[in-house]
Amino acid sequence: MKQLNTVLVALGLGFVAMQAQADATQAGAAGTGRAEWVYIGTHGAGGFGPGTAQTSGTPPSDARAQGIYAARLDIASGHLAPLGLSVELPRATWLMSHPTLPVLYSVADSGGGMQANSAIYSFGVDLTSGNLREINHVDAGGRDATALGLDMPSHSLLSANHGSGDLSALPLQSDGSLLPVASIQKDYGTGPQPRQKTPAAHGVAMDPTHRYALVADFGADRVFVYRFDGATRVLTPAEPPFVALPPGSGPRHLVFHPNGRFLFLDTELTAELRSYRWDARQGHLELVQSLSPYPATFSGEKSAAEIAVSSDGRFAYLSLRGDQDSLVVYAIDRKAGTLTEIQRVASQGKTPWSFGIDPTGRWMLVTNEASSAVAEFKIDRATGKLSATGESLSVPKPVTVAFVR
Repeated sequence: MKQLNTVLVALGLGFVAMQAQADATQAGAAGTGRAEWVYIGTHGAGGFGPGTAQTSGTPPSDARAQGIYAARLDIASGHLAPLGLSVELPRATWLMSHPTLPVLYSVADSGGGMQANSAIYSFGVDLTSGNLREINHVDAGGRDATALGLDMPSHSLLSANHGSGDLSALPLQSDGSLLPVASIQKDYGTGPQPRQKTPAAHGVAMDPTHRYALVADFGADRVFVYRFDGATRVLTPAEPPFVALPPGSGPRHLVFHPNGRFLFLDTELTAELRSYRWDARQGHLELVQSLSPYPATFSGEKSAAEIAVSSDGRFAYLSLRGDQDSLVVYAIDRKAGTLTEIQRVASQGKTPWSFGIDPTGRWMLVTNEASSAVAEFKIDRATGKLSATGESLSVPKPVTVAFVR
């Protein structure tokens, strides 16, 4: 009997050790690069009081409430493990992660509807569990904050405010928390379409020299160029202050090439993809190429949404909504700044509002808003081409993706 008890104790201790090792491995996976936390922002309003974030650990009022949903991505296999609603928040339509801190930023309605200024939230990320904890939130400085940008040398966050047609700059503190708006610049102009009655800042990008902030204004059919003083965080119009696009095009999002010489822009209403040469000394844009991902005979609804460039600068990705619901891959001539289509694939859902490429460059997650699902694609980093993995997440009206390692 004594011998049997000894064996049982040894087996028990072995099991405990094995379980502890398994727990350590799982916890370590999130912090050592084997896994990433994925956060998905959604449209709509949650079921809670105005201007309040209901964070991890608090039961949501609705299992399908709007806010920020979380998942765990195994970067080796691509497996997605859903974690459900992490933060209940109204209209969390743009997420952005801090590049060096476990901090996530989100836009949100302030509780006063579309006539009141938006709020911007900062959340601390628990790297073991993926849970979010609110650090603080501040006024965005404008209505319907739609896109965010970061400038790390000056520790600043930029907010493109669609509803009020302006750009605001907010200081960041060392813990990733936000301070009130330091500077605001208003766009101006209108377009010929019914949705273009007022300026509507829809995208923002900081140039690689950190001296200029560029804004794609959907309502004005312009790309505004603002000088940015990193010491004071003051925005001022450049000279010339903007580049005009064809009337009715509806500029949406824009992104710089990693080499800093080119800027790529998509238009929502005409679904053009445009390449510009960027003169960082003068703050000037010069058009290099304008192309349409639709055939000349196409007569259906056109709508371009998200645009991104691979970290090595070899490929660009564009999502199309409307009658296409697809992803288009382009090869980039890194000397000339021109683009050539190399692949077109279905988005695995309806209305691919946006997508995110994980930090390793292996995986793309696509937010199919009308399907209430996030689809995963594997990226061939040698060719840039995409292949659907069959992995997906069920999320109500997903529109934005961010990753935290």
